[in-house]
Amino acid sequence: MQGHKAKERRVSRRSMRTMKAGGCVLSILMHILCTISFSSAFTSTTTKGSSTLSRVFYSTTNNKNSNNEETKKQPHIVVLGGGFGGINTALTLPTLPWAGDNNMQQPKITLIDKSERFVFLPLLYELCVDDASVNEVAPTFKSLIEENGGVTYPGLIASLGSGLPDLSSALQLFTSRKEEEDNDTDDETDISFVQAQVEGIDVNTQQVIISKSSSSNNGSSSVESIDYDALIIATGSEISLDAIPGASQYALPFYTVDQAFELKRRLKLLDTYLDYATQQQSDGEKKQQPPVNIVVVGGGYAGVELATNLVDRFGSDAAKEDGRVNVSLVHRGEQVLEYATEHNRKAGTDRLKEVGVNVMTSTSVVEVLPYEKDADDGNDMMPVFLKNEQCILKVTTKSEDGADVEELLPTTLLLWTAGATPTSIQNKGIRNSILPRDSMGRILSSPTLNVPEHPNIFAIGDCSRPKKIPYPGTAQVAIQQATVAAYNVYAILNGDGNSSRVGSGKRSKSKLLPFKYLNLGEMMTLGSDDATISTLGGLVELSGPTASWLRRWIYAVRMPTPKQGVVAAIDSTGRKLARSVVEDGKGNQNL
Repeated sequence: MQGHKAKERRVSRRSMRTMKAGGCVLSILMHILCTISFSSAFTSTTTKGSSTLSRVFYSTTNNKNSNNEETKKQPHIVVLGGGFGGINTALTLPTLPWAGDNNMQQPKITLIDKSERFVFLPLLYELCVDDASVNEVAPTFKSLIEENGGVTYPGLIASLGSGLPDLSSALQLFTSRKEEEDNDTDDETDISFVQAQVEGIDVNTQQVIISKSSSSNNGSSSVESIDYDALIIATGSEISLDAIPGASQYALPFYTVDQAFELKRRLKLLDTYLDYATQQQSDGEKKQQPPVNIVVVGGGYAGVELATNLVDRFGSDAAKEDGRVNVSLVHRGEQVLEYATEHNRKAGTDRLKEVGVNVMTSTSVVEVLPYEKDADDGNDMMPVFLKNEQCILKVTTKSEDGADVEELLPTTLLLWTAGATPTSIQNKGIRNSILPRDSMGRILSSPTLNVPEHPNIFAIGDCSRPKKIPYPGTAQVAIQQATVAAYNVYAILNGDGNSSRVGSGKRSKSKLLPFKYLNLGEMMTLGSDDATISTLGGLVELSGPTASWLRRWIYAVRMPTPKQGVVAAIDSTGRKLARSVVEDGKGNQNL
């Protein structure tokens, strides 16, 4: 008991010091930096219907302790998915006052994700075009957990009522933690990371079924079950190209680090091809080589950002003047950025027009056909790998009279940022459970983000639907939900602390907080030195280089840990300064 009181006194001292040293910083960040959203609109749809976990394939045993057990057990919280919602939930949970009046033990937290790295999706474009490093955009989960260290910090509860993200991590950049490191001797919250594929959820036994790849070279995997007392599902949306014939074979999605590196590799091959073609023409060769045709499918934030960054990557001369590189944007809606603010939509469409992107609206992809490799098109200098990736995009465009006009687009590189609904129901992952879902496959939850029939199971982010009209599929929604979900998990476990089946249906002593989404605005990159920002309901609207600098700094503040924020700030600032020096040098040479 004395240890808990001492910890409470330390928390109180930290709170007072934070209020004095960070009060000004908090005010500035709350009104300037944290009024900006993350514009990673990577929305897609999942399969519909529900399924029951196969009890034949997965044999699970319930070895729970007796409800009459006098000693309090350490609660186990499992977080599925390491995106914005999952990682922020896992790192927020240790900040809560677990050692309360009921003397609850610090929980054990397990974060499960199929990848070893957290991906800061809004900066994936920069990683692809060398405007950011992998350490900035995709740190490993283990490094983030080690940086967090389970250190508690006040300020979380105050941010919950307003729906704003917690700024306590940002304040650690400006306040000293030496006293806490010297004096804190209590056991910290245990956070661990498991790289595995989720195979199903057995809500009856409160277990998650996972499969882990074997270290051997035979490609086998082992199936395991993990018990939980509280479960947070934050697996995000799933992308499937099966609905479009040929898309899965030729299209390259753009959602993961591996896909970004693959695109980066293909772009370097295109550089080689373009350099060789230019050299041949300068040597007097009469044979005109065909241009590079890049097609981006999807006219949301992801598609517009990718298209403009690609033009910036090759240079406006190649894309606009000599026609060596043609970038097209295919969107089935009537206008691109249809869900963006008017300022961001205008800035985005103006930029697309300025750099020469061929925007095709009201256009749907029907099929992706193989390219006629034997055609006499003068494409003999194209690398073999790129030849194999070439395709013909079959699209239909709505004419003014409503008729479908078919068109074939020769495509050197096909990139996919739009979601597609799978053609068949696939009962795998979180869908391999009895949890209620809507027709799009999203888990139905309550305003407090937990499933009504299973109050100790929470669903946040793109994989959930807590209200009739879904929230936008953006990072700021997931981050705000993570804060509320973490507190509500604490409330559920704290209210049922006497039971070995914590959260198994008993009413919590603490009142759960409903989620209230606060739209903080939008940001979007339009090239290395161009971006657009809209916030405060349109009161603040920025575009151009200033917005580009501010966007990167804001993202640095919103990194999952303070150390990661410092890495992002230093890396992005250094790269921008270095690019400015190089461009100034080129300008002076031209003069």
